[in-house]
Amino acid sequence: MASHYDPRRALGERPMLLVQWLMILIPVSINMVDGYDLLALAQAAPVLTREWNLRPDELGELLSYSLAGMAIGALGVSPIADTKGRRPAILFCLILMSLGMFGGAMSQGYWGMAAARLLTGIGIGGMTSTAGAVAMEYASDKRREFAPSFVASAYPVGTILGGFVAIAVLDEFGWRGIFWVGGCLSALLFPIAWLWLPESLEFLLSRQPRGALEKTNKVLRRLQLPPLEALPPMTVSANDGMASIREIFAREHRWEMLRLCIAHPFNMFSFYFIINWAVKWVTELGLSTAAGIGYSIYVSIGGIFGGLFAGWIAGRVGVKRLTVITLFGMAAMIILFGLLPANLPLLVGNAVLLGAMLFASACGCWLSIAYAFPPQLRATGLGIATTVGRIGSIFGPLTAGYLLVAGFDKTIICVLLAIPAMLAAVIFATARRA
Repeated sequence: MASHYDPRRALGERPMLLVQWLMILIPVSINMVDGYDLLALAQAAPVLTREWNLRPDELGELLSYSLAGMAIGALGVSPIADTKGRRPAILFCLILMSLGMFGGAMSQGYWGMAAARLLTGIGIGGMTSTAGAVAMEYASDKRREFAPSFVASAYPVGTILGGFVAIAVLDEFGWRGIFWVGGCLSALLFPIAWLWLPESLEFLLSRQPRGALEKTNKVLRRLQLPPLEALPPMTVSANDGMASIREIFAREHRWEMLRLCIAHPFNMFSFYFIINWAVKWVTELGLSTAAGIGYSIYVSIGGIFGGLFAGWIAGRVGVKRLTVITLFGMAAMIILFGLLPANLPLLVGNAVLLGAMLFASACGCWLSIAYAFPPQLRATGLGIATTVGRIGSIFGPLTAGYLLVAGFDKTIICVLLAIPAMLAAVIFATARRA
């Protein structure tokens, strides 16, 4: 037994072992399914709009229901992840995601789809900060920025998978096939996470739930680290469900929380506007539904490289600089999309660059928020900022739908809805590092 060492520090200082990468791969897989599930309706939109005769404002509302659910999930689940555990929060969210996707597949009209998308969004929203936190806490110091970026980069992989599934199933099974496949993927991940995803070591040592010493030593054996004779002193009560909420709004944290809760909604507004409307707008240029879905796939390909490159370079150029540059880059690519004609090579180039900026900026924003708070408040800080961010994201696709009904054209809408991303860059430039 070893009683006088901090396993978190030992884990951070040594090179990554295979077992750590396998632990991180589970959040990576979960975020991949998140990406699939969240954009399932956007992939189905060209066909669903014709089948249900949806107006632009109705489609904008349906696209926003999952984002509203994400706000609810981030607020409701993330504090639970900090006080009750990352693992139970992740398992609960996988159940919600599966039920929501199966519900979408069986929906017969607007309100059935709205309820299904809301439920799916709650599961995704609770997962967003929790999965990334687990990956970050099991990474070495050298890979601390790369691990959550690896998780974030799985999101566009999921959207690519969704694009290929949509192309494969739309003709034979219709838009419902997209939702059936997504529900099955979430359901498949549940037993994998149940069997192989451990509780966060950071959570066990800082919150110390019942049986924490036994659970900690079980994790340490998997990590090939010496077991502990006793737990370290506990800094925050594990029995108080509101402890993390109260602590994060204490004087030393509240103003940083407020600043991030202004910046992140601006970022999410522009981000979710473009990824939800791009597929349909490409088809309205006179190109095929497959071309519209193909644009989404190229956005995701760019997102994979952008997210991974951001994680690799963040420690070299600084998280703040990365975030500012990529947010301005995202705004520029949104404006350019609104100006492009029905030229496939130009659209492909724009899609790749847009995806790179979207997901690199998402990585930068996530790291900026995570580093603004100490580890025991990380999931709560991310959860609150993500919740408020999701409120901003709701209005992205919704505003585009209403502006279309009001008579604005695509070019003007893209210019107007890129402005929030630039405002986010200015505010994130002032973020602290705890």
